[in-house]
Parts: sequence; C-alpha cells; structure tokens
Amino acid sequence: MKRVGARGAGKWKRITWDQALDEVGGWMAELKKKGKEEELAFHYGRMKGSSSKIIKSYFLPAFGTKTIMGHTSICEGSKWVGQEMVWGKHYDSWDVENTKLIINFGSNVMAAHTNHIPVVSRLSKSLSEGVKMYTFDVRLSETAAKSTEWIPVKPGTDSAVMLAMIYHIVNSKLTPKRGQKFIAKYTNTTLKELTEHVTKNGYTPDWAQKISGVPSKKIIELATLYAKTWPANIMTYRGVASHHNGTMGERISLTLQALCGNIDVKGGTCRAVSAKWKNTFKKPKASKKLKITNGEGYLYPTHGACQNVLEMIRDGKKGRPSIYMWYCYTPVFANGDMKESQKILADESIIPHTVCINTSYDESAVFADILLPDATYLERWDWEDMVSPDQIAEYYIRQPIVSPMGEARDFKDVVYDLAKVVDKKANLKGSNAIASWLPFKTAKEFVKDACENTKGVKEAGGFEYMVKHGVWHDRKAKPKYLSHEKILSKKMKSNWGKLDTGLVYDKSKSKDGKWDAKQGKNYVGQMIDGVIYHGFPPDKGSLKTGRSSGLFTISHEGLAKKSGGKYPKLPAWMPIPGHDEVKIGGNKFILTTFKVAAQIHSRSQNCKYLSEISHSEPAWIHPQTAKSIGVLDGEVVEVASDLGKISTKVKLTHRVHPQVIALAHHFGHWEYGRYASGKKATTGESSNKEFEKTDKDSNLMWWSDFGVRPNWIISNKGDPIGGGMATMDTVVTVKKTT
Repeated sequence: MKRVGARGAGKWKRITWDQALDEVGGWMAELKKKGKEEELAFHYGRMKGSSSKIIKSYFLPAFGTKTIMGHTSICEGSKWVGQEMVWGKHYDSWDVENTKLIINFGSNVMAAHTNHIPVVSRLSKSLSEGVKMYTFDVRLSETAAKSTEWIPVKPGTDSAVMLAMIYHIVNSKLTPKRGQKFIAKYTNTTLKELTEHVTKNGYTPDWAQKISGVPSKKIIELATLYAKTWPANIMTYRGVASHHNGTMGERISLTLQALCGNIDVKGGTCRAVSAKWKNTFKKPKASKKLKITNGEGYLYPTHGACQNVLEMIRDGKKGRPSIYMWYCYTPVFANGDMKESQKILADESIIPHTVCINTSYDESAVFADILLPDATYLERWDWEDMVSPDQIAEYYIRQPIVSPMGEARDFKDVVYDLAKVVDKKANLKGSNAIASWLPFKTAKEFVKDACENTKGVKEAGGFEYMVKHGVWHDRKAKPKYLSHEKILSKKMKSNWGKLDTGLVYDKSKSKDGKWDAKQGKNYVGQMIDGVIYHGFPPDKGSLKTGRSSGLFTISHEGLAKKSGGKYPKLPAWMPIPGHDEVKIGGNKFILTTFKVAAQIHSRSQNCKYLSEISHSEPAWIHPQTAKSIGVLDGEVVEVASDLGKISTKVKLTHRVHPQVIALAHHFGHWEYGRYASGKKATTGESSNKEFEKTDKDSNLMWWSDFGVRPNWIISNKGDPIGGGMATMDTVVTVKKTT
C-alpha cells in the first residue's frame, strides 16, 4: 500500500510488491549515492533468533547503517543494564524447578514472561510440590494469586525492601557460609564493606516500612527465611525494572542473592544458557550511525533509550533520518507521550520517508508512506535461541504451517529483493553490492545453513532432522551451573596479559596486544589468589558501563565517578521524584500498568476470539482511597498527568495498593480493526468488500467498550542510569466526572 493523501489521513493506493520495493529501494539508493547510509533508521519490536541475525547482522550492515533501535528500553532495559553492571551479561534464568523458596519482586510470570510456557510449567510443578512463593506487587496479579502470600508494596520501593533484607541478614549474623565465601572470593567488595554501607545509610526494616508500606516484621521474617533456606530464588521483573530506580533495583537484587549464595547455583538465579547457532556466511560491517538511539541524560544506556527516538529526531541536534522504517513495532502506541509521537511522524519536514513492516494495520501504520505486510510467526521460517529453563542449550526451529495470507511476505525474504533494487539504482557491484552479502535468498536457506553447520544439530541429521523433529538438544549435556568456579589455569601463559582488576586476556586475539575494552572478545578469565577462573566475563554491553573485571561487580566505582558522586559505588536507595506527594486519602495516585493473561502485549487485540474474552479493563482503585474522591464502582473518572488526561471506568477492589490506580496496557486502540477498536481497518475490511461476506462473525460483535490507552498520559522519561522507560512512575490526579 502507498499513501496518497496527507500523512496520517489513512488514504491509500494498492500497489504491487515490485512497485513498493522500487519506491523504498529508490530512497535507499539515494542515501547510498550521497554516502549518508546512517540516515536509514530501523526500529524493531520483537525480533529474535534468525530474524534478528538476517536483518541486523546482514541486511542493515550490508547497506551501511548502524542506526538501529529496539524495544528493550520499554520492556526490560533497566533490568538488563543492572545485570550487565554486576555479572557481565544480561538475561537471567530462574531455576524454579529445583528451588526450595521463591521471593518474587514484581514479576507476573504467570501471565507473561520470556519463555513463558516452559517457565510457568516448572514453576507450577514446584508450587504443587509445596515450594513457598512470596510475591511483592502493587496488584494481586495472576502470579500473586498463586503465591503463598501477596505483599502489597508501594510502586518503586521493592529495592528498599531488598536493602532492608540485606541489613537484617548482615547485622543479625545470618549470612550463610556459602554467601560469605562467594562475597569474599568472587566479588569486588567485602562483607564488612557491605555491612558498613547498609548500616551507615540506615537501611533498616523500620526505614523500609516507612517507604514501602511493608511491615518491618514481614521484611525480617522473609529475610530470615531467605538466609536460612537453600537454594532459594529471587525473581524480578517490571515491578522493579520499569521505574526511575530500575537499574539500581536490579543491582540490589543481585547483591541480596550473592549474599546468600544463590548465584548460578541449582535452584537459584542462573546466567542464561541458550543455543549457539552457526551460520557460514561472512558478516558485513557498518560504521555509520545517527546518535539518536541513546536519548540524553542517561549514564549507561547500553540498550538504548528508544522511547526517546522520535523526540531526538524532532530535536535534530544528533541528526535526522531520511527514512524511518519500523518492523513488528508501533512507535505511536508502544511509547509514551503519544500525541507528540503522532505529530512527529505526521511531519514530512522532520522525517521525509516512513515505512511500516507489520502483520496488521495499526496506529503507527497510518503514518507510513509505504506499508509492507509481514508474515505472522505461523507463516515463516526461523531458528530460535531462547533461554533454556533447564540450563541446557536447546535448538529448535519454526517452520510455516500455512502460507502467508493475502499478499503478506516474510520480511526476511523481502530484504534480498530489496537489496537487488538498491544495488541496481545505486549501481553497486562486486563486494559493494548489498546482495553480495546476502548469499541466502530466503529465510529458509538461512535456517538450512545453520542446521547443516551447527555442532550437534549437524550430526543429528541437520536440516532434514530439524524439519521432521523440530527440536534437538544434547541428551548427554549436563545443566550449566557454577561456571564461574571453573579453573582455567594455575599460571599465566606467555601470550596472556593481566589488568589491575585481575582480568586476564589473550594478547594474540587483539591487533595491538592489549585488552579489548570495547568488545571483550579476548577475555580469558579472572585471576583470584593466583589462580585463573572462568569468572563472570564482561561483554560489550557491560564494558560500556565501565566494568573491567571478571568479578561479580557489586561495587561499581565507575558509576560513582560518572554521576559526580550522585550515586555511591555500592547499591543504594534512589527515591522516585514526585512519589512523596502521593498520600493515602488524597486525590493523587501512582499510575501503574499491567498485562492481562488473555492478551499478549497490545498486538493480540486484532484476534477476535481473544478480544471477545478481554476487550476492556477498567482502572483498579482500592475502596479505601475511592472514598476520598467520592467514586463508586463502575463510575467514570478523569485521570490526568502533566501530559493530558484520559477517562475510564473504575473497578473498586482490595486487590490493588491504596496509592495506586492500575490500568491494563493492551486496550484503547483506534486504528486496529473492528475487534480492537470498533473501526473498520483501512487495509482490511473497508478495502476488501468480500470480508463482510466471508467472516461469519462480522455481525456478532456484541461489545462497544474498547478501553483506554494509558500511554496518552505517560511520559518517555527513563531511568537516569540505564535509560529504561519509567512506565510505572507517573503521578496522576483522579477525580470523578460529572
């Protein structure tokens, strides 16, 4: 589809795929001719496995742009940055199947999580066998409801509770020997330093009670239980991460777990193990990038601050893209400050060309110049490399079970054809040709190559085996625990060097014979007491945070220096601006968002069956605080922030913290088709008269309430350390409408 009216007006002309690629390829070719490849900006949502590799590692670098943005900063970005600062890589794995105790801070794993089904099945098994789980959350979530106990906590104060648990453990001499050993040997701090830190700052259970609302007796009870139970597991997610202090909260969580010896042990919190697929194709490199991905004012945005991208583009100080292309993403609906996002995308003087690649017409697609319909996950080829809950690498592929509907195409197949168009229009030949870096013409060819060249999968029968069976893992493999304790050598080798931090590196694997402080690819291990251990290797993300050892980095001097002393080197309490204004009994609340179990993010709203189950969710308010604003169950309230206001029905319930108003974030669509918004989709129903005849459910939709989108009044402000969007921090006023 090609836009024919004003951008955002929703007027389209049907064109062929050849015409669409000719148009987009022409724009890209012009950038090539001008040597401004970085002005192609690519913004993606969910893109993993081979999808990520083909597009991010081959197509975009072959064109020459590194202006690439993901969705991590609006999801788990602060959690990842916190992990990188401490143990070197992001992604943790909760070994809930083998644990004896679970303390959950803000994860609703029962409704949504990475590797959701495998994790939940193991968690459910443990709970059925008597494992106790205590959940801190602002809301009685699906996970809290399955827990031994739900502990309501004021938003953004989970880290205060964890600091108080640390205080109680160290000052009550409860630190188990396994924790003492871990702290002394594998971290860059001491138990004495940690004790002095929490004691000096007064992080007592009574202090935490005043901040969080959690009774000090409960904090002491759980701290004692956690210290005395092994192995034990602490889970964290958006309840910790999606705040102004999210990165710091994750550091505190990992510190608490280290203190009790639950790091990378069976039944504890482990470093992720995933598949290592091998493709034989040489990867191109790109060096050009617009500096619009990290936002401004963030110390370590290792995963970007991509909720701020459109604002950065409007500002223009870091450059502007000529082409803004988004894939499996909706920048208008997913980011905060939605009105501004619409204004920016509608303005052709700010962004000359826009391209939407998605499975459905949505609120962002209306601002595209070209629409490229993408295949769904049931219609495409992929290899996957998700985290294994069993700590054993699991290899599996996705293969299409149906052909793409209508004129949809898998974008991984499209990029080859698009590359050829750019090559022709820009007269690119030989190794300069983009297509020369894409020897695979389809995603299927790419998947086949990986299956035929990945150790283990190859020996099992390669592509033919995977097509037949779908999955493979080494049945002789042992779960990967305690990898940091592996002894690599008891003496230095001639080609090794060592930093002051004890990090050992291979001189022969770097051009200048020095430590690779950008990529960390020549890491060997960590010297401890003269012995070289595997330790906790830093990756390129953690190196950007100033981490320069293979130790579990509890004390972070780089943070203290870079913040000008604002943040101490040891994990500390960070109050959230404005939250001290929220008092029980007033008209100010903290707006928090959540997922409902029947929906997946906001993308499943175009599924009529799921939309019939769950199409709207009123705002949750505690009855105690509802009295202060004179609102009854089912009545309509106005919820206002500095950005504007929305109206929504309320549901009075004791299942939410008294200082919170909670709204599901799936709803409030206005361009997503009749089942999500009541409106006929521009590219579907209204342009295809046969839809009314072929869809037997067309006249059976009984609901008219489609909910409201909270992101209208949520800003794009992020965690000042990691840049992750502070989704849960918005202070709002709530009043009854007349």
